[in-house]
Amino acid sequence: MLASSDFAADGFTAIPALFEERDLHEIEKQVQRQLALPHDPMMNRVGNDLIPLRWNDPIVTHLLERTSALARIRAAVAAADLRWISAYISSKAGSMPALLWHQDWWCWDHAISFAPAAPQIAVLCYLCDTGRHTGALRVLPGSHRRGLPIHAELPEPHSAAAEQLAPDHPALSDQDGQVTLNLGRGDAAIVDYRLLHGTHPNRSLLRRDAVLFSFVPNWCALPKSIRAHLAMHPALPNADEWPTIAAWWQEIFPRYDGAPASLQINRVAPLRG
Repeated sequence: MLASSDFAADGFTAIPALFEERDLHEIEKQVQRQLALPHDPMMNRVGNDLIPLRWNDPIVTHLLERTSALARIRAAVAAADLRWISAYISSKAGSMPALLWHQDWWCWDHAISFAPAAPQIAVLCYLCDTGRHTGALRVLPGSHRRGLPIHAELPEPHSAAAEQLAPDHPALSDQDGQVTLNLGRGDAAIVDYRLLHGTHPNRSLLRRDAVLFSFVPNWCALPKSIRAHLAMHPALPNADEWPTIAAWWQEIFPRYDGAPASLQINRVAPLRG
């Protein structure tokens, strides 16, 4: 298990045993069920496949109903107003190449991109032991706050160019200063959406499954434009579903009282020192 880092300074940290074994067993059954169903091939990327989950999927409710797990996430990132945004099954097949270095942040035109606090985080919980030879996450500490030479080599995330890289391309290679998150079954990694990260290749014959939960640590502190955009996420309850949700559950979902409005998506971080 990787020792936890300083989340604010490094842009990542780890939580041991976020889920108990009984929860993991049930989540695994649900993951297997989802993987057996047809799903949108547009969510498949070289090095990783994603299956989106909505707020009421049993996999999601296994986390959202566990106040102790949410409390540990809040403590790990000093969250003042933690709100859930989305979730995905993240599956990396055996003998699968690396997932390229990238940043998940989607709004680099906005000034909040350069604020000290993380505007959005990913909580990645592993369903099996994961290391360098089995598709483990690798991160570049501090890259959420500063530019690195590798930035100039990276294709636009989710673009055709990102899917057609040569195996020896820098975006798929080890980088100086990287940290590999060797995590055990049930452990979780938390990553600032702005942090450069990717995965090692999965050189084993076994599939590496994980569940990715996206949160905003400080919903009320976000600019209105960001909240107006995120509140439209299709994973969240719609207007017809809100009345069916218990009051205590509503505290984990974001609400925005203004008019929903989309922002211009820009996934390409500016080059900076």
